[in-house]
Amino acid sequence: MDIKKMEPRTLTEAVKLSDRIFLKEPDQPSMGISFPMIFEPGISHSYGAFDAENKLASFMGLVPFTIRSGAAMLKVFSVGSVCTDPNHRGKGLAGELLDHCKAHAKRSGASLIFVSGARSLYTRAGCRYFGRAMQHRLTLENMSQLKNRLKSSYQIREMISEDIFKIHELLEKRSSGYVSTVNDLNKLLDASAFSNVIRLEQKVLVAEENGSVKAVAIIGIPGNVMTPSSPPTLIEWAGDNEAAAFILSEAFNQYAIQELVVSLPWQDQGLSSILKEAGSEVHDIRNSGTLYLVNGRELINQITPILPEEAAGILQAQGEHGPYVYKQGKETIQLDDEGLLSLLFDPQSPYRKAAEESGNTEDHQFTLRPIPLPYTEGLHYI
Repeated sequence: MDIKKMEPRTLTEAVKLSDRIFLKEPDQPSMGISFPMIFEPGISHSYGAFDAENKLASFMGLVPFTIRSGAAMLKVFSVGSVCTDPNHRGKGLAGELLDHCKAHAKRSGASLIFVSGARSLYTRAGCRYFGRAMQHRLTLENMSQLKNRLKSSYQIREMISEDIFKIHELLEKRSSGYVSTVNDLNKLLDASAFSNVIRLEQKVLVAEENGSVKAVAIIGIPGNVMTPSSPPTLIEWAGDNEAAAFILSEAFNQYAIQELVVSLPWQDQGLSSILKEAGSEVHDIRNSGTLYLVNGRELINQITPILPEEAAGILQAQGEHGPYVYKQGKETIQLDDEGLLSLLFDPQSPYRKAAEESGNTEDHQFTLRPIPLPYTEGLHYI
C-alpha cells in the first residue's frame, strides 16, 4: 500500500468511500456535505492508503483547529471520517494512517489531536479519554418547572441570516471554544455535521430581548427525512445562561419534543445549575472521543499565557512525551502523558487532588487549575 497525503482529486474518492461506509439511509446527506472542513478542495492534511491500482483503500481525515481557552491558544488537529474498504480490512491500514497523522501534527507544531472515536485502534496508539462533561436529560416536566422560574421577556425565534455576526460574537465570548471566522461559522451551520451523523434535523434558535440577541442554541430534532439514531440533542449553545435555558424550554413547545439531551463541558456550571434546579437528571461523563498528546513540551508552552507569574516552573517537561514534573509546595509529582492530560483537563484529576490534599503548599501557594475545553460533539465535530 502507498500511504500519502490526499490531493483535491483524490478527496472525491474519499467522499465516495466515506459515504459507502457511514451513510445508513439513502436520504442521509453525503459526508462531503456534512464535513466541508475535511472534503472541500484546498490544502489537505488528510491521508489515504492506495492499492497497487492507485485506488483508495483507507482514509483518515485530519483537520487543523485553534482552540481558545482563556488567553491560551492551543494548536490542535481533529481526526474523523476514518474508513477502510471492506476488502482491505485487517491489514492495519488505519493504524498506519494514524501514525502518519501523528507525524504530520508534530511537524505542524500542534500539541493535541482530538479523535472522534474511542475504539482500540486509538487507545492502543496512546489516545486517552479526557476531561469531564455533564449530561442532562430534560423532560416535559423539567421544562414546565423551568418556565415557571425564568422570566418570559425573551422572544424565541429561529435564526435568520442577519443574525450571523451576533451569534459569532456570542460563541467567541465563551471561556473555551474553537476559533473560527464568521465565514467558518456560516459554513458549519449550513453543514450540520453532528446533526447529520445522528440523523436529526438541525435548528438554530436565538433568544432576543429588546432587539438584542442574548443567547443561541443549536438543537437537533427528529425530522421527516431521516430516521433518528439519537433523541433530540443540544449541539451547541452560547450567551446568557437564563436566556439559553429559556430557549431549551421553548424548543419543547416549538418542535413538540418529549425529551432533550444536553451535554455540557464541565465549566458550563451556570446553565447546568439552572437545569438541575428544574429537576433535570444529570450524569457526570467524559468529554466525547479520545485525545492524543502530540508533544507535551509544546502543550505546556501553549498553556503558558493562562498561567500567572507565580506559576513559573510549576510544571516542566523533560521530553516531548515526559516525564513531566508537577511541583506543588514540597510535593513533587512525576507524570506520564496520560497523567499530564488528566492534570490539565480533568477537574477530578487524582494528581491535582493529591497535591491539594497534601497541605504542603506553603512554599508555593499556586495550584494549577483545570483548563476548560469545548465539548467536542458540537458544531466543529469531525
